[in-house]
Amino acid sequence: MRLSDTLLLILLAAIWGSSFVFMRATADVFGPIALIAIRISVAALFLLIFLLQKKRRHEFFDHWKILFLIGAMNSAIPFSLLAYASLHLSGGTVSILNATTPIFTALIAHFWLKSIMTKLQFMGMTISISGLMFLVWDKVSWSMDSWLPLLAGVAAGLLYGIASTTTKKHLSNVSVMTATAGSLLFSAILIIIVSLFFLPNINNIHSVDWLYAITLGILCTAIAFIIYFKLVKNIGPAKTSSVTFLIPIFAFLWGYILLGEIVTTRMWIATGIILLGMGFVTGLIKKPLAKDSNG
Repeated sequence: MRLSDTLLLILLAAIWGSSFVFMRATADVFGPIALIAIRISVAALFLLIFLLQKKRRHEFFDHWKILFLIGAMNSAIPFSLLAYASLHLSGGTVSILNATTPIFTALIAHFWLKSIMTKLQFMGMTISISGLMFLVWDKVSWSMDSWLPLLAGVAAGLLYGIASTTTKKHLSNVSVMTATAGSLLFSAILIIIVSLFFLPNINNIHSVDWLYAITLGILCTAIAFIIYFKLVKNIGPAKTSSVTFLIPIFAFLWGYILLGEIVTTRMWIATGIILLGMGFVTGLIKKPLAKDSNG
């Protein structure tokens, strides 16, 4: 994987890591459905101008069915599931549940795209999952009160896996901007209709809540999705989905900066384990070549 793609992957993790903190701070105020409707609508409006260009209009209408499907599976439904989970769990914990995405992506890509993982990639995924388990072990309550939010987080990971694989299979020849703007446009239409049944009490919403919601839309959705679709085209869905291994690290970091959450030694140790696994999954760490027996 090229250095530029690696840096984009880290940037995407940093942006999406902050989204879990913003959702945790605002999901209770807006309600999960209304919050996601604002998030996606802001993102869609921000990118709508790119669909006005003639070439992208043709791409949009030629692939509208797939873009609608991607919009539902990659934004509207999983965003709502994660916002619901954020009502009951910390932002860092929800981000860890989201890190199941590479597992589902690898399995779906294996059977659908015939993209078989190497032994090193499988080992890297196992190492990263171990780091995530070490990170979350003392944070998740496995009581009956938390199993539905946990299930919602995992379901979002499954949908992301399906969406990224579908993107690679059907939208490889579509421009990044068309895929991003088109899918978010359909996602916005879908979630706005649903949100009409879940309108929040405007009197309870403060200016900082609106700021967080708009930031979720522009930075954590519009800009992040441009990076995401570019990475899917450049390095494939499996490697792109490995970004979710890094997101919890940034979620805890942003939680410390924005919400004053404590960063522990356990988190730093887990960070090292996760990064080691990421090195194998993305190919940054490779098996050394066998030496020539005559040399």
